[in-house]
Amino acid sequence: MALEDILKALEEKAEARIETIYVGARQRAKEIHAESEKDVMRTRRLRLKKVDDQIHGEATGIIYSASLKSKNLLIKAQEETVDEAFMVARERLSLLSKTPEYSRILEVLLEECLDFFPEGEVLVEARADDISLVKKMMAHRKRQYRIAEKELEASGGLVVSSPGGQVVVSNTFESRLKRARDHLRLDISEALFGDEL
Repeated sequence: MALEDILKALEEKAEARIETIYVGARQRAKEIHAESEKDVMRTRRLRLKKVDDQIHGEATGIIYSASLKSKNLLIKAQEETVDEAFMVARERLSLLSKTPEYSRILEVLLEECLDFFPEGEVLVEARADDISLVKKMMAHRKRQYRIAEKELEASGGLVVSSPGGQVVVSNTFESRLKRARDHLRLDISEALFGDEL
């Protein structure tokens, strides 16, 4: 075999080897390219999911915030309506002392107060317009009492206390309305708004 044949054989072998390397390199490049495409698609999906989750979270927050604001506005409107109902009740109670039934109402209120004081002297606070009526009522009870010097500031009713002020029973229209307010507030809300509470 001549040198030329050897060189030619080596050259052919080298070319075959180069071709094998090129084929392998092309194949590897295709695999890398395919993997890169998959990575790009996976990254896009993850980013889209992240953005979608973020948008969903923000939308949920906005909806929750709007719902909460709406409920707060509804509650505020309901509270204002209930407050108006109490204002009307207070105005009507202030007119009650000018009716013929007032003396009987005052007597019942006085009796309720005196139930807290089974014996002994009591101090009675009354409106200036009610003092003579209270004196008549107390005279029938044969009970020791004093009328307070300070005039009661109320639309009706009275306050009875022990002489030292340790026990005080307020039975004015305003104090009764205030004591009943929480219970009545719920009843009024249910009557006005039903299931919207």
